[in-house]
Amino acid sequence: MLDVIKPHHVSLCVLLRAFLDSEVLQGLVTSDENYQKLGDFLLQEIRAKSSIKYPSLSELLTKLQDALPSKDVGDQISSLLMEQLGGVQYPDDLVTFFSDMSQLMHSHAQALDEDALKGGADISSAMGFYIRHCCVSFHMLAFEAACGLFDDLQAYKEVCMYEQQGFQPPPGLHKTALRNQAALDALLNQQMAQQETQSGKKPAAELIAPADELTDLAPHVTKVDLLRHSHAVCQDDFLAAVDSLYKYFDYSTGQTARPTGGAAGAEPSKGHLQDALLTLGSAHAHFGHVQEALLALNEAVRIAQQHNDNVALAHALSALCHILATASPAAVTQLTEPGAALTDPTAHLSQLLKILKRCEKRAQDLHLPHLFVFARLALAQFALEHQTGPSNQQLAKGSQVAASQGRSSAVLGVSQAVQDTARLHQAAKLAAAVALPPPPAASSASSADAVEKLAGSSHLLQAGAWKLAGNLSLSQASSLTHLACFADSATAEDQALAYAQLAQVAMSKKGYKAAAEVLALADKHLPYSNSPALQAARLGLVHSRALHRRDVRHAALFASQLVGLADPTDSVSKTIRMDAQQAHVRTLLVAGRYDEAAEAARELFESCTEAGLQVALCIAV
Repeated sequence: MLDVIKPHHVSLCVLLRAFLDSEVLQGLVTSDENYQKLGDFLLQEIRAKSSIKYPSLSELLTKLQDALPSKDVGDQISSLLMEQLGGVQYPDDLVTFFSDMSQLMHSHAQALDEDALKGGADISSAMGFYIRHCCVSFHMLAFEAACGLFDDLQAYKEVCMYEQQGFQPPPGLHKTALRNQAALDALLNQQMAQQETQSGKKPAAELIAPADELTDLAPHVTKVDLLRHSHAVCQDDFLAAVDSLYKYFDYSTGQTARPTGGAAGAEPSKGHLQDALLTLGSAHAHFGHVQEALLALNEAVRIAQQHNDNVALAHALSALCHILATASPAAVTQLTEPGAALTDPTAHLSQLLKILKRCEKRAQDLHLPHLFVFARLALAQFALEHQTGPSNQQLAKGSQVAASQGRSSAVLGVSQAVQDTARLHQAAKLAAAVALPPPPAASSASSADAVEKLAGSSHLLQAGAWKLAGNLSLSQASSLTHLACFADSATAEDQALAYAQLAQVAMSKKGYKAAAEVLALADKHLPYSNSPALQAARLGLVHSRALHRRDVRHAALFASQLVGLADPTDSVSKTIRMDAQQAHVRTLLVAGRYDEAAEAARELFESCTEAGLQVALCIAV
């Protein structure tokens, strides 16, 4: 779909004609440097789509003068642009102008004949494509639309003259030219992706500023509410997240395409409700609301089954895997099958493993690389955290660990996890090309971004596996690889976790001062991060230092702060709670309160047993 041509396009076409026709710039641009800078500026402007609205004429002139090294040349080209725009006195002048622009096009064969060619642009070049795009867009305008473009161009020039003279233009004269719907959607998608990657690097007000600006300029764009939802989730604002989600799906009914795909012939309203339920379930899962998340996912699964929407079912399955992996068995009392409450840890882990295997198989069958890689990473994490002996045959078979009598289950878990993450990283780099055919063109970009993020997460899991195996150097190398190779695509939470891992390794190898330097570096790169992993690493550092100095009072204080940092529902992450309980036990031991330490260790052991964390059980013992 072609863009509706705006006065900004006319200004760029004037500059392009001057740049491509050597006779126009003769005497104005006398050095190759200025000519090169002008070309770079024009290429940057015709490709720019990172703003909500087109720049005004005064803004374009300012950027033009800043781009050129010579101020005199910038003033002369600006005067040339104003003179050319001032020559458009009637709508017929626009017709003549774009007819002349069409003459600047030439083919590659004509470009080889240098004697017959005095200027112009190749039709396949970036400038040539932009000129053809503008010419076709103008010639497709109706007579009334062409007259409207002429009126907008006159107002465009008058506003610039008011601003150059230092006056405020009349309210009715200034018209904000928004970019087309496709460009706005692409910009909003980019902003939503940045919410995860930039949430710890930029202040929250700066991240949500595009949404506020677009709400003021174009209240009819409903996707801005989805951007607000993503921002609220990253900022852990539950009320704002749910409110924005309700607004988006209420106001966008019948206006937007299905994001998760869908079966042919499915009723649009039902599909819209299904997508809303999937998004709501994922939001509840993020905030640790297990029951609410399961209710939303159950309803989404029911609708997807009615319409044979296998893609939506696969996404619901992955969301269910996330809930089962993070929540304790006691928190999960309602699953997709009625009456299937899994309060027994073994049954809970067996069900989780079964669903992970099923999710991997469905993602492979449906050609969904991001879900396939997610399942592989979850299986690797399962093998690392929940590896048990061969008492449960189904669990042992699912995790694919040989029940050798001569090796400990923890070592087997590390070996399996390292192998899984190595295979995962290779699959991610190849975009799952062997296991999966190419995904549909509409979803290839988003799938590639998700796969790249998960590939970075695999290095974090490798770092944990190497640390468990006792190889701190390889653990450090894996964390550094994540920060060095996936800094642009990784989420802020993953980057914070990588710094936390490096701080723990530095404390073990070089002492508290080295760990403090790593945490200071993390604060420099993530100044606005509120990551629980970084906070837990910082509290763990000062707690260990207090124990080393036999400062029981401060050690108890830091241990209690670590307990307060843990999620009270035990439905988001169990790791911080386990670390807090372990710190409490160590504090009691140093204080000489052995009976209380034994009781606290027993509670820690019971918590590990309930969660099925085999490695944490060994630490508790």
